[in-house]
Amino acid sequence: MFISYAQESEEHRAVVRRLWAFLRRLGIDAVLDQVAAGERQDWALWMSQQIEQADVVLCVASGQYRLRAQGRTGPNVGRGVQWEARLIRDAFHAAQDDLQKFVPVVVPGQTVAGVPDFLAPSTTTVYVVESFTKTGAEKLLRFLLRKPELRDIPLGEEPEFDTWEPETEPEAPSAKPVLDGVVSPQVTGMAEIIGREQDLADLRTAFTAARTSRAPVVQVLTGMGGVGKTSLARAYAQRHLDDYAVVWWIRAEDPTAIDGEYRGLLELVHSAQEAKLVRDAVQRANAWLAEQRQPWLLVLDNVPDAALRGLFPARGVGHVLVTSQAKHWPNPNIVHPVEPLDPDAAITLLTEVSEDDDTAAAAELAAELDGLPLALAQAASFTATNGTSLAAYLRFYRERSADLLSDGQPVDYPHTVATTWLLAIGQLTPPARRILDTIAYFAPDSIPLSVLQPLVDDELTFIRAIGNLLSHSLVTRGAEDTITVHRLVQAVTRHRLGEAVDHVVRARGLLAAAMPKRPLNKEATKAWNAIRSHILAVADQVPTDPPTFDLRYDQAFLHGDAGDIRAAIAQLEALVDDMAPVLGREDERVLRARFGVAYWTDIYDTPRARALLEELLEVQSGVLGAEHVDTLDTRHNLAAAYLDLGNHDHAHRMLEDLLPARLRVLGPDHEDTLETRRCLAEVMARSGRFEEAIAAYEEVIADAVAAFGESDLKIVLLRSLYANVLGESGDAAAARDLYAEVLDQSVAQLGPYDKFTLAAYLALAMWTARTGNPQRAAHMLLRVLIRLSNSLGKNNPLVKQFENGLNSIRGGGPPNKSGKRIKKRKR
Repeated sequence: MFISYAQESEEHRAVVRRLWAFLRRLGIDAVLDQVAAGERQDWALWMSQQIEQADVVLCVASGQYRLRAQGRTGPNVGRGVQWEARLIRDAFHAAQDDLQKFVPVVVPGQTVAGVPDFLAPSTTTVYVVESFTKTGAEKLLRFLLRKPELRDIPLGEEPEFDTWEPETEPEAPSAKPVLDGVVSPQVTGMAEIIGREQDLADLRTAFTAARTSRAPVVQVLTGMGGVGKTSLARAYAQRHLDDYAVVWWIRAEDPTAIDGEYRGLLELVHSAQEAKLVRDAVQRANAWLAEQRQPWLLVLDNVPDAALRGLFPARGVGHVLVTSQAKHWPNPNIVHPVEPLDPDAAITLLTEVSEDDDTAAAAELAAELDGLPLALAQAASFTATNGTSLAAYLRFYRERSADLLSDGQPVDYPHTVATTWLLAIGQLTPPARRILDTIAYFAPDSIPLSVLQPLVDDELTFIRAIGNLLSHSLVTRGAEDTITVHRLVQAVTRHRLGEAVDHVVRARGLLAAAMPKRPLNKEATKAWNAIRSHILAVADQVPTDPPTFDLRYDQAFLHGDAGDIRAAIAQLEALVDDMAPVLGREDERVLRARFGVAYWTDIYDTPRARALLEELLEVQSGVLGAEHVDTLDTRHNLAAAYLDLGNHDHAHRMLEDLLPARLRVLGPDHEDTLETRRCLAEVMARSGRFEEAIAAYEEVIADAVAAFGESDLKIVLLRSLYANVLGESGDAAAARDLYAEVLDQSVAQLGPYDKFTLAAYLALAMWTARTGNPQRAAHMLLRVLIRLSNSLGKNNPLVKQFENGLNSIRGGGPPNKSGKRIKKRKR
């Protein structure tokens, strides 16, 4: 615990010193700058470290503390407090206003008026210490020692009563699995590592040293590329699996992929469908780790810089192992530089892996390779795979090294590593080389083999090509039919290929072909998650090509379908900005992306969406024509926006004008034509013309079933909307029965925790309550609510939505009606 205060007078310094001594006598590890003043300090660094490492920061109120913390004194008055308060304010907001860490305290002689505004003294708890006694500081002590005056009582089971039920009871949800060790797929087998026993021992000693706070213990492995940081981290994780209940590996090089890395942990401890609902997987996974009672290990591999904020829990009984090329860290005591292997260890690695006992040649080669484990392992693997000797490899290496050095290789890898890989690449079969040249432009980790299959004509040749790459240690096997390629292999390969774009264009084509169709079901979501990071990597290589724009457009819409609406809007807005200078503001692709912005904006802000659509429609009508398919889409969505805004007559006129155009351009069985007919039926329902609406809905559903089949997901969505119309017309039982069918089909196609499935649960409960059976409705929601609360947390918006529905049903008030119309997803 760290004490922050203003040294405004000797009397106030003495009071704060008494607070510090009082807390330490009661077993609270309080830290005070007056103690550290006995040694020469870099005070800015010292304060930063204390604030970062502390479980709790006590902000001692006083008049000068408030003024200085808010920057209302001169620049040379209280500079220490000004700097300290800036650090606290930044950390406070970065931690999403963590009320448990940054705590205002009023000591004797001061008042609440001395608390800075950013700590919200008028709306949050302020701890007043009346005297330095157990009684005078009881509330603060109870908070710090986690000893509340009244503990929460667990909810018991609701009493059951005999009620006649015509339906069959739904199956009880499966119990939360008991975790018998959670291990990341990245930590598999047993790493054969030579010459690192002392490094492993030093790591273990550092992790198991006496703890000074309740924060996780952090250790950092630093060093140049190829020196073996990742191998050392993996070896530590594998050797100590029995010491941890959870061992999870995060590939932290790509910030855009980190969410998926943590989401993988949630999929194990909860379920894939529940994990998909979590908005911030990093925050939720870290909250789950913080709750664990048994030790855990989190490996953050290849962190790009010395900034770990938000990547691991602030509290918990865990260890965090970081690998990074960044050399300078705020706390040098946690840093372990990883050096090249000493000569003896390098010789051992070469001779054991190559099975060549020529120690003299091994010694020369080890010196040539500077003891870099990555280059040593590659050289030994090449020798063993090709049945040659270390002496022969040494000769090859010297010849190619001279070529490479004269060629001016890029600075992001050492020539020792590059040369060893160039020798291996030269031994590849043509199919294997084609695969390597293509994946050089993918993200390095978890490349799906299914995406690469079209590169080779037949399956057997493809399998042999992957085996060729594996045998030369140019790729490694990953989890679930994936391979991983080292980023330095990619750098060497791209350097060898030069300015040619054929291979990156091929990579983009493979990913475009693998892009799943919409709407997303369970299988499509899994397929998309497997290629998301690779799409970003390839798009960065050819950013201004129209096919890249198309790929980004599809990616944005899939984000929206998956529930990340704000990401979809942001990506489409960025796409418009990037395309307009290249293609022109009136290009068809630019206009389509503008439609996407309006389409997803309608979820949150229908008036703004209407304005965007009206502006877009004017441009499209002049540039593309009134009956271009994109113009028709805009006309439809504009009519739907008017409908949502309550202007039923205008929406009806627009749809009546639109339907003949869609019939002419698309035909009667096209999904867009059917959607316009459905929207017309919705206008009738919202205008109170239920008989006409029901008849129109039934005709649309019958035609859609004939066109797409009974089990198509579009039919499920149609029936859910039709069920609401039946209910609002006065037939709650019909709505309930149809929603029961919709729910079964949604669970089968989307899974039990897809957002549409959960919306169907809520709607089924609502109509069940309206049939006169609120007890059964509440029971249905309670069972789902318990699972959601356990996996998503009590403050998740979806959990709150279920709580509101449950409270509404229990309270006998009008249950929540179904939400906004479900929009048909457009390409």
